[in-house]
Amino acid sequence: MDMIPAVFFGALGLTIGSFLNVVIRRLPIGESLVWPGSHCPECGKKLGVLELVPVLGYIGLRGKCAGCGVKISPRYPVVEAATGAGFYWAAVNAAGPLDFVNSILLLSGLTAIFFIDLDHGIIPDVISLPLTAAGLALGAVMGAFPDRAIAAAGGFAVFWAIRFIGTLLAKEEAMGFGDVKLAAMIGAFLGIRMAATGLFLGFLIGGAMAVWLMTMKKRGAKDPIPFGPMMAAGGAIALIKGQTVLDLYAMCVARIWSL
Repeated sequence: MDMIPAVFFGALGLTIGSFLNVVIRRLPIGESLVWPGSHCPECGKKLGVLELVPVLGYIGLRGKCAGCGVKISPRYPVVEAATGAGFYWAAVNAAGPLDFVNSILLLSGLTAIFFIDLDHGIIPDVISLPLTAAGLALGAVMGAFPDRAIAAAGGFAVFWAIRFIGTLLAKEEAMGFGDVKLAAMIGAFLGIRMAATGLFLGFLIGGAMAVWLMTMKKRGAKDPIPFGPMMAAGGAIALIKGQTVLDLYAMCVARIWSL
């Protein structure tokens, strides 16, 4: 991988990000991912070659469809740019080809899940289950299978217990089963330490977001808030900066104990 410039993988990530946009939009509503080709959802105009260029196509169109003039969501270039940045980061920081594949598969899956759950309140099994298997398979090849298998099983068990107990106490579904399977997926890619870090960060992000939404009166105390995006964000942070988070946590604990 050292022979290939990281910028190449960044450009590859931009292209994958464009495909992820298709997955995010079409998969939850049961549309084919390959047919018809990319088009405006309002007027049906097919996108030309230049319009399909990641990020630059959006800029060239000035955020509007060339056919009907409807505004194009800025989410499209954001997903493309974020995926490109993720691929570039993975190419620069990966310990080898398998570690690179591990990182880009997890980041791509978390990106798709983040926006699908945000829009539709679901985490498709067709994403989480195959990726869980892929994470475990990579772990086996990389010599980390026991750690990842325990993390996947532990994530599943802990979140299943939270869902079960929460549902009993609230007398309504406290957490979707997709979140339980997402916890297993994150464990399959990150192993015990980093998966625990990522899922803990997910709870922190979720708690902060819930407080903010209620403070701004955008949600009530009983209104459902998708937890998958918070878990996805936590998993991505753990992959990229997990050790830094653990070091900061250890430093804070040490200072507290020294008081």
